[in-house]
Formats: sequence, C-alpha cells, structure tokens
Amino acid sequence: VKTGQLLALRTDILPDEICDQLIRLQYEAIGFPMAIVRSTIESELGAPMEKIFQDFDETPLAAASIGQVHRATLRSKRKPVIVKIQRPNLAEAFKRDLDLIKVVANLLISFNFMSYLRLDEAVSELDKIFNEELDYRYEASNTRNMRKTLKQHKIYVPKIYSKYSKRRVLVMEYIDGVLASDYIKVLARDPVRASQWEDENDFDPKKAGETMFISLLRQVFEDNLYHGDLHPGNIIFLRRSKVAFIDMGSVGSLDRELRVTYNEYTNALSDGDFAKAANYIVRLAVDIPRVNLPRVRAEMSSAIEIWSTKAQLKGIEYKEKSFGGATAEVSKVVARYGIPSNWTFLKVTRSFLTLDGALQYLLPEFDFFKTSRKYDRQADRRALKQSLDPKMIRTSINQFFETINEYNNLILPELRQRTIAFELTSNIFALLLVIGFQSLAYLLLITEPVAVYSFLYQHYFKAIEPIHTQLAEEFFQQIPHLPYLEWIGIFILLGLSARILLAGAKVLKRKEYPQKI
Repeated sequence: VKTGQLLALRTDILPDEICDQLIRLQYEAIGFPMAIVRSTIESELGAPMEKIFQDFDETPLAAASIGQVHRATLRSKRKPVIVKIQRPNLAEAFKRDLDLIKVVANLLISFNFMSYLRLDEAVSELDKIFNEELDYRYEASNTRNMRKTLKQHKIYVPKIYSKYSKRRVLVMEYIDGVLASDYIKVLARDPVRASQWEDENDFDPKKAGETMFISLLRQVFEDNLYHGDLHPGNIIFLRRSKVAFIDMGSVGSLDRELRVTYNEYTNALSDGDFAKAANYIVRLAVDIPRVNLPRVRAEMSSAIEIWSTKAQLKGIEYKEKSFGGATAEVSKVVARYGIPSNWTFLKVTRSFLTLDGALQYLLPEFDFFKTSRKYDRQADRRALKQSLDPKMIRTSINQFFETINEYNNLILPELRQRTIAFELTSNIFALLLVIGFQSLAYLLLITEPVAVYSFLYQHYFKAIEPIHTQLAEEFFQQIPHLPYLEWIGIFILLGLSARILLAGAKVLKRKEYPQKI
C-alpha cells in the first residue's frame, strides 16, 4: 500500500487516473478485530482499557494502511478523544516487503533501467516512511508542531494527550465537525441538503477552500513545515467556515535552496512569466542528462502557457486550471526527456494535487492568479512586520555591533601588525598594496548599488519595473533569492568591508618613506 502511495507521486510518468486510484489507498483499508485493539492498547499503556477510557466505541471510525481509529472518552479528563491504534505485526510485514522491493530495485538499477526514476531514492524514501510511521511518537511530535504553526493560519489541529500516546497508540482531541469527504458525498448526492448544512453552520465553501490553499502555500514557503496528505479524509469542516487538519503522519519540509527555487517558480507562474517558470523547473531537476535544454525549456514554457490560458477560462474543469495540475504538466515534459525528478519536489507537488481533491468542490471557479497574488500581499506584509519587529531589529543591531567589535578586536590589530611588517618592505610594494586596497574598496562600493537593485528586483519589483530591461532580467534572475534580513546583512557587510579596506590603505599611506638622496 505504501509503495502504491509513493508511486502516486509520479504524476510525471503515470496517467492521472492511475495516480488518483493509488492515492485512494490511503483511506480505503480494511479494519482489524477489537481483541487486537484491546491487547495493543493495554500493552502500550500498561493498564486495562477500562481504567483509561470511560467508554470506547468498538466500531472503528476509519481504517488506513498503518492503523485504525476509534472514538472514546478519557476517564481522567472526561473528554471525548480519538484513539489511533497501529496494525499488528506491521514492523515484520514492512521489513519483509521492503527487503523484496530493495532486491527488485537493485536489479533494475544494475541494468540501468529507467535511471531517471531514481529508484535508489525511492527505496530510501520508503525506508524513511516506514521508520517514521511505525512509531506514532513521530506523528505526535508533528501534530504538536503543526498545531503551533497552523494556529497563525486560523486552522485548527487537535491536541495530543502525550501521557496516553506511545509507539503504537496515539490519543488526541476529538473534533466535532464534518469530514470533507462526507461533505463531498452529500454535495454530490443531495446538493440541497449540503446547502442547508452550509446555511445552518454559516459555512462558506469558497472561503474555506481559499483558506486551505493559502495555508498550504504559507506552510511550504514560510513555515517550511507542510501537511503532505491533505486528502478529504484528513480535513474537517467547522462552523463559520473554519477548518481543521488531522493525521500528521506525513509532514514535510524543504531544504533552503529547493524552497527558494520552488517559491520563485510559483511567483513566475503568478506573474505569467512562462520562460522564467520553465527555468526554475530546470533548476529543480537533478543530474540533467545531455539533452537539448533550450528545446526542453521551450516545451515547458509552452505547457505552462497552455495551462495559463485554460486557468483563466470560465467553466473549465478544475484539474485543468489547478496549481498542482500546472506542475504535473511540466513534470511530464521533464520525464519525456528522461530528466530525473527531485523526490522532495514530487512530494510537495503531490501535496497540492491531494488538496485538489477537496478544492475542486469548494472552488470550482478557482482563480490561481488572483489567489496567489492575495497570498503574496499577505506574505509581504508578514515579512515587513517581522523585519520591523523590535526583537528582530535588536538582533540585527546586536549582530552589527558584534561585527564592529570583531573588526576592532581582530582585524585592526592584524592590520597594524601587517603595517609594521610592511615597513620592512619596499616602498613600491607598499604603494601597490595601497592601490589594491583602494581598488577593492571602490569595487565593493560599486557592487552595493547592484545589490540594492537585486533586493528591489526580488522584493519590490514594481519600484524598478519602468527601468528594467531584458538584459537586466537575464542577469538578475540568476541571483539566488534571499530573505529581507540576509539582504540587510549583505549591505552591512559590503559597507563594512569597504571601510576596512580604505582604513587599511590609509594606514599604509602614513608610512614614512626614506628621503630621496
């Protein structure tokens, strides 16, 4: 089942219909008997069930590949909870299956079969999944972390009862709401009833859908901690258009370079810059083989342009205009040329595609461009607020003065020592050093306006748009995207370095040269 879920990430090489069916494996599993549930709970928690739970519903609410969930009431807290129990003998079954998969994968790798699939990374990913999902303490930790970050998004995450959560048992707060999967079923079967529920609970599907999409963007690009499995069975609808996320067994993050590149790709899509978006997708690839890259970029740019045109049409099918759909189409071009895809990139792409399972019903007229620009405005406000936060300002000032102190304590004495040493050298050598120091200082001073332009290009493009040329675009798009505070650090470093060099030149100029005879 887990292998099938991993294969569902390969939207670049498998048809959408097959990927959709594979992803369903996540919540269409068969349950196991109550006797096993009881023995697992009592073994893990070290007490009879009756001492822990006031009541326990023996009929599982849901079953998945790793375990199943029951509703209960904690005796100590007198509160309704959800109890998640792991399937029996899971570790042995996982190890057996993984060993078999490794044998098959190594055989295919030895024959260099479809090397761009990067089967070694796929096996490593499966190994990681097994290790984390076999221990519910990982999920408990993920849930606590996501509860903190998603609180800022106005999305609810259930509380974990750590005392009753162990390796094979997880106890969490029960959330009284409607599963998105149940809402979707009613919407398809009885739209009138669904509409009545919306009115009774002050629930706006559009508002809820937009909240979830913007939240996922924020999770990926700002929090760097995202829910990797937002299918309708893991989303709960609450009153007043509120939303809750559950099941944090699959939580992901990106390394800095990948996150920045993916963010720039998203911005290029939002701006309608198809060529730029294609360039960023190429950057996300690994071990690019000898292919006609200009042609690859042209085909990707064309695929994005086709998606963009469709995305702005009214009445078109949701998957034709979704954000995840755009990336999936580009990934197919990449696969056609045998360019290996980054598994981490595939995972985050699949997160957006999985969320589409709910968004297609909540936002049938989804406008990626409008919603993305709304997120960008919100993100810019948060970044500006953070940069003006007294704590951040104090930190930046402290770092600045630490640098000054380092200059005074370490660099100036070194310069003085070197100056004394220079007095023993020829006048010509000293003069060359003065010229060199001054030249480097002036070069740094010239570099500073370029850095300022780069900063404006990345964060306030509209300010330079009237003077921006194609030549400038080709140059500045190659510069890595940096956050506000790192740019501030660069400006300080450039100015400080120039000052140090000029100070060094000044010290050398004071040298008393011998009088000419």
